[in-house]
Amino acid sequence: MRHHLTVRSRAKARGAHVGISGSVRIPFLAPHPKGITVISKKAIALCATVGVTLSGIALATPANAEPVSNSYSIVGSDTLEDVVSALANGTNISGSTVRSTVNLTSIGSFDATGSSYITTKSGGVRFGRPNGSGDGVKALSRSIDGAAYTSGTPGSPTGVVITGQVDIARSSSAGTANANGELMYVPFGRDAIAYAYNGTAADISSLSGSEMKSLYECSVTTVNGVTVTPIIPQNGSGTRKDWLAKIGSSETAMRTVAEGGCVVEGQEHDATTLTTNSVMPMAVSRWIAMNTGASYDKRGTGTLGSMVAGTSPVTGTGSAMVPNPTYYADTTWGRDTYLVVEYARVSLGNAKYDANLAKLIDPTQATALTNTSAVATRAGAVKKKYGFLAPTSGVVAYRVAKTS
Repeated sequence: MRHHLTVRSRAKARGAHVGISGSVRIPFLAPHPKGITVISKKAIALCATVGVTLSGIALATPANAEPVSNSYSIVGSDTLEDVVSALANGTNISGSTVRSTVNLTSIGSFDATGSSYITTKSGGVRFGRPNGSGDGVKALSRSIDGAAYTSGTPGSPTGVVITGQVDIARSSSAGTANANGELMYVPFGRDAIAYAYNGTAADISSLSGSEMKSLYECSVTTVNGVTVTPIIPQNGSGTRKDWLAKIGSSETAMRTVAEGGCVVEGQEHDATTLTTNSVMPMAVSRWIAMNTGASYDKRGTGTLGSMVAGTSPVTGTGSAMVPNPTYYADTTWGRDTYLVVEYARVSLGNAKYDANLAKLIDPTQATALTNTSAVATRAGAVKKKYGFLAPTSGVVAYRVAKTS
């Protein structure tokens, strides 16, 4: 299984951890002038071959070697899965050991792909694996309200009650602000969207948003004399949602093969599926991590194209590749990413307030998942190695209604 391999390779690179400890009530939530509340300022299932044991961690079955959390569980976005897993498991990729924990207990971060189901907590129910931002936020919503959850992952269990099984959702796309929303979107890092392609550079290396719109709506099938196959991520992907919005299209206007159109659906960020003269949206952060070795290499024979004429999404090559701040700052092609939690659990004074969860997503905490500091011992330095920059200045946490 994919995650089995992930755990082995990551575990070997990690040692001791830096933890978030204590149970002090941190009042980092404050009212926003516009009425929106804002932030003011995996146990690892280690394989026996690694030779490391951690107390209090329940081991998953050898079949998929996934974590069973003894504190908080995280699901959702493919874009954020590797960097969040690195922080949850512990990593020294920044030159110092960094790990986000809560009172020395483990956090379970589950990949968007793998087996069709997961079990997130000891004694918990088995339910369908959330694949993508939308599916992750949906799972968090069902964990809150107790309604039955069905994952978008083919072959997964349907109609499962998952109350209390999901604590955090990874989201590569923003939500619609709602001052009374049950969810809180907390800025995680700045990413950008470009595209991967397989073809002749002179033909499809620099396509415009309008050209992409025509390709994905199947009104045009050739560019510069080349027949191009457009590929879109699976339904529920945050990158799919953002890509369509940024090229000026929509789910209704896009025409997939299943709908009699030309757009092929596939797993996001897997450029090994690119066929000759095909294109797919690509999170620049994932491309960087695949080049530096921080993430599994799924580039195949693909090349990264730019959506901003004359501006590359990255600088440097190989292990020295980093984000191009100019491209990331672009108001169309740059994007902020988020961790999503239940608002009540991080709102000081609420009956459901959880001080440890609040600290875990408080950016002022040194090893919090949302920390953005570039200091080597901080989570922000780890994020940069995975292709993320600090969130846009002035972007704050905001409330969003739970998914129906």
